[in-house]
Amino acid sequence: MPSERDRRQWPGTLPPAAGSPRRGPGSVRRTTSVDIERPAGPSGDLVLTGRGRDLLTTADGTSVAVAQAHTSVVIDFVGDRRIRSVHADPPVDGIEALVGARAGSGFRRQLAEAVPELASTGSLVHLLLDDTTPAVLISGSSLAREGLLTLVADRGRARLPFGICAGWQHGGAMEEAIAETGVPLLGWGPPAPDLGDGSDPDAWHDMPALAPASMRRRRRLDVAAVDGRLVVDVRYRDSYWERDGAETVVHEYAVEAAVDLAERRLVGAVAHPGPLPAPACPTAAASAADLAGVGLDELRDVVRERFVGVSTCTHLNDVLRSLADVGALWDAAEATGAVLS
Repeated sequence: MPSERDRRQWPGTLPPAAGSPRRGPGSVRRTTSVDIERPAGPSGDLVLTGRGRDLLTTADGTSVAVAQAHTSVVIDFVGDRRIRSVHADPPVDGIEALVGARAGSGFRRQLAEAVPELASTGSLVHLLLDDTTPAVLISGSSLAREGLLTLVADRGRARLPFGICAGWQHGGAMEEAIAETGVPLLGWGPPAPDLGDGSDPDAWHDMPALAPASMRRRRRLDVAAVDGRLVVDVRYRDSYWERDGAETVVHEYAVEAAVDLAERRLVGAVAHPGPLPAPACPTAAASAADLAGVGLDELRDVVRERFVGVSTCTHLNDVLRSLADVGALWDAAEATGAVLS
């Protein structure tokens, strides 16, 4: 059972968001979700279901669908975490080569090799498939929450990811928790407020209800052009469904960024941490400022190569990497011919 300490918000974090900002005229919104489920139970396959939509709001407030996507990845999690099947809509030639690939570390490299042109499109399908690795990573926590997995017993202390991020520092609260209980701090709670907008049924794409012990990763990315810049507002949340059906927050960040519209280069980025598992996690938010001056076409590589170690957060890195799609998203919105200003 979670303790009061687990539910406490750490210094430097904000409460979880409630609702979403109103879509502004002349803006485009990308929303994505990846549902993380085990329909056959804890020993069955891990099923990742991705959904996404790009929605333009014209100058007069009309909603125009720019793109939609759906993905499905089925993984033999209890075995060796290899992919049993992968599907995408719209279809993508070449992704069938991912069947048999390991869904953990190295998957993104295999995705790039199987469909080398996909990342440059800034498409929803790429973003949803790109989330396979982190979805597999956080899926293990649902087993730990149900008392079906202890990291020390099942992985061995030598294989624990100390040093990978701010939360997993040697000598930190995560290591203390594992020494005491066999499991890390899992980010129990707080309750997750609804991210929807009751006055705007199109604020998010449709998402089904989830069963207990399921998880969901979702993002909202809003883009608008202001004085030669693309102004970007992002909300990211990972959540878990308790046995009683309550949704609780595991990870949450807000990110604000600005992109030079002509040069397609980040002017700056600021991250605001929400609920996170460990008390040291919020310190990683400062890493977002290091993206200033980075071009969108090199952003994913820069984050992969430079944003490593205890000054960073792997989940925040995923949010920062998604900023690489901002230019392509704006171009797709303009290509509709709709009036943006």
